Amino acid sequence: MNIRPAHPQDIPHILTLLNDHVRRGDVLPRTAQSIHDTLPDWLVGIDAEDELVACVSLLYYSQALAEVRSLAVADKVKGQGWGRSIVKAIIAQAKLQQVPILFALTRAVPFFQKMGFTISSRELFPEKVWRDCHVCPLLEHCDETAVVLHLTPQPIQPQNYPVIQLQHIQIGDLPMSKPTINKAVLAYSGGLDTSVIVPWLRENYGCEVICFCANIGQGEDELQGLKEKALASGASKVYVEDLRHEFAKDFLFPMLQSGAIYERQYLLGTSIARPLIAKWQVAIAEAEGADAVAHGATGKGNDQVRFELTYKALNPTLKVIAPWREWDIRSREDAIAYAKKHNVPVTHTKKSIYSRDSNLWHLSHEGGILEDPSNEPEESMYQWTVSPEKAPDEPEIVTVHFEEGVPVSVNDAQLPPAALIAKLNDLGAKHGVGRVDLVENRLVGMKSHGVYETPGGTILYAAHRELESLCLDRDTSHFKEELAVRYAELVYFGKWFHTLRESMQAFITDTQKTITGWVKIKLYKGNVIVIGRHSDNSLYREDFATFGKEDVYDQKDAVGFINLFGLQMKVQAMMDVSNGGKTRYAAPDYSKFKRD
Repeated sequence: MNIRPAHPQDIPHILTLLNDHVRRGDVLPRTAQSIHDTLPDWLVGIDAEDELVACVSLLYYSQALAEVRSLAVADKVKGQGWGRSIVKAIIAQAKLQQVPILFALTRAVPFFQKMGFTISSRELFPEKVWRDCHVCPLLEHCDETAVVLHLTPQPIQPQNYPVIQLQHIQIGDLPMSKPTINKAVLAYSGGLDTSVIVPWLRENYGCEVICFCANIGQGEDELQGLKEKALASGASKVYVEDLRHEFAKDFLFPMLQSGAIYERQYLLGTSIARPLIAKWQVAIAEAEGADAVAHGATGKGNDQVRFELTYKALNPTLKVIAPWREWDIRSREDAIAYAKKHNVPVTHTKKSIYSRDSNLWHLSHEGGILEDPSNEPEESMYQWTVSPEKAPDEPEIVTVHFEEGVPVSVNDAQLPPAALIAKLNDLGAKHGVGRVDLVENRLVGMKSHGVYETPGGTILYAAHRELESLCLDRDTSHFKEELAVRYAELVYFGKWFHTLRESMQAFITDTQKTITGWVKIKLYKGNVIVIGRHSDNSLYREDFATFGKEDVYDQKDAVGFINLFGLQMKVQAMMDVSNGGKTRYAAPDYSKFKRD
């Protein structure tokens, strides 16, 4: 691989490469002048065809600190090792400059971890935090994670994570059936159950507890004061990561491209979120040197499987703790009593009769009157979408643009992935779009009744399906529909990181190369009505579809085609005639029927 310092003539090509990634929300925008001013700090990768296919730069904040930034690799060479090679080269350059600490803000955390970086805290790098934010499209909700690489043996010490001294518990005092745990990373939501799990883990395993909460669009109300509450419950450290961009770009959009719908109705809002949360749990466990992960899923639902299959796929050496399968807490009252006994702060709010799960993609409802599937859901249950009857009397037209199967704009306004979904959620919810009442088959064997609100997802699925109808040939389209059923099962069953799903995704990604264009949709009282679609890659051709004689199709050709296509049926009928004189579809003898 030819990796070299950047030259002035490289600047336009660097800009082109960066702008491709800026549009997707992967990197911050740069100007030609800013690249020119820092050109000695840039490296580029040149392929065998003398094209610039990779770039990266260093930004020096001091003699002791530099940032790895503007890392971009062209799509055509992804998976060939250019990213690893150019980052190794920039690390070597930092060593030559005797810079002891490198850091980066990134969404590609696993990639940087493989390069030796570890997860850190943005607060440790105040020089960076606001330097570029005024041009960032995610100014209000930064979703990047700080990672750091120490090029000298002396690491910087974290300053902002309060540590609560744990009560000393002798290992010999613990039940012998429990494994020895030193440190556990808990998937933490801030609700009653996971708040109680923190002291329960300390009491029953004698371990340090680190809490991790993923912001995947569940709303600011659920995140308010969460960090303080976790620390007050006994956690030694708390991570709250904004993963909305990663959720949309790396999980929701690939699933959208697959067309996966579980049991013909469910758009997999809860199912698709769990592997992302569990993936980050594993990453934090590895960064913190933890030997266990824990979750608050019950022993009779699907989520326990989704969490634990992800743990197994990404780090099978981690021990798994599922308190609901161990403890004797069986009710909300039991949990409140345990919380009071251990001085866990509990917010006294009226308990909803419904069990809900919300994120950027959907809002689900279970329990209450829904336990009887013959009951119509009460209107007050819905939290997101308006009733179709109360939706506006005037329809609204929405145009969604796609590039290679990825939605990139709504009504000609380009938006980052998470913001695009949020925009369509608002539009769909206003018109009562996306309500589903479903009895589904759980992985564990029982049936459950749930109601889902997925306004933006419903619009995107309809639009993507219509664009594929223009651009995919019949055989590929029909096979992809078969694949979508299996893909949906893999997601529902928690096998996102299974090799089969990943192999399916490679095929699906290949099918999306021509899925570029726009779809126009009318939203009206719960309905998503497609009223137009266009693509330069469309396989629909009026001149091919006419009934007159054309260069590409002669109607006389149909005779031979039909003879060959129906040959098996013809042979069967000939055998019937030769044996008994009639085919099995011969007309009945109506004279034998009695008349009324």
